[in-house]
Amino acid sequence: MKIKVVVILILTLFLSVSCGKKTENKGIKLKLEISPKTITDCLYTKINYSYNFTEKFSGLKTDHTVFVHLWRLKNKEMLLQDDHIPEINTSKWKKGEKVEYSREIFIPKFLDEIDIDFEGYEEIKLTVGLYDPKKPDEKIILYSKAFNIQPASVTAPEIVYSEGWNNIETNIEIKNPDERKWRWTTRKAICIIENPKKESILIINGGIDKSKFKDQKVIIKINDRILNKEFEFIPETSKFKRKYIISPEQMGNDYEFKLTIETNKTFVPSIIDPDTNDNRELGIQIYFLYFREAIK
Repeated sequence: MKIKVVVILILTLFLSVSCGKKTENKGIKLKLEISPKTITDCLYTKINYSYNFTEKFSGLKTDHTVFVHLWRLKNKEMLLQDDHIPEINTSKWKKGEKVEYSREIFIPKFLDEIDIDFEGYEEIKLTVGLYDPKKPDEKIILYSKAFNIQPASVTAPEIVYSEGWNNIETNIEIKNPDERKWRWTTRKAICIIENPKKESILIINGGIDKSKFKDQKVIIKINDRILNKEFEFIPETSKFKRKYIISPEQMGNDYEFKLTIETNKTFVPSIIDPDTNDNRELGIQIYFLYFREAIK
């Protein structure tokens, strides 16, 4: 049985806006369900939203945005935000009805386990509410709760970059923060991953050089097997993202399993450009590799 905790908090909304302004009770109740049980960094977290409207709800005349802010209390730094438009516009919310939907947020890796002052966790605060884009300083607070985040190493399967990987490279000048760090594969790159023996999510964000190979193929194997046709593809653009559900049966019964990322074409920069002395074999750029137990 998969372990799942549901953190539920029902709050009757009392409007609270910045600058100390007071407003009336709007009669909105928010129910949040957050999973999985242990919240860590480097984790996709699922949040179920359920808005209920009591007899006191008088409606919202304009369409509001939902703000979702995660703050590090230690240094008052915003760790992430997931501001979004709800699936039903707030101007259509009606008394006695309910609005429900789910979203995932990715908590980035930010904890420094080797810091001498690190206590094994860090306290963060999740704040959820509404605001009118025309009046962004006036916020309706629906949910505010502080809780602890642990490092991913507590629950995440260990990933060892075993064979066929070049060193990590970074470029802070790149506009997209998700592409500022990467690792090139050779023709065949292998990861050894601790087997959780539970249904898990594998996410791979990568890139290929379309200027060199327009038909370069990406091949992903679990224990030397291509699981289905989705695991072998030619990216349509220079960047790609793939998400897979891996079953316990596909990972096998051993303590570890093997993830292989292959390609049918590679290049050596020094052969293409004599002005460089880069003699590495380069296949695929991997920006992000994620493997964790699936959230249900």
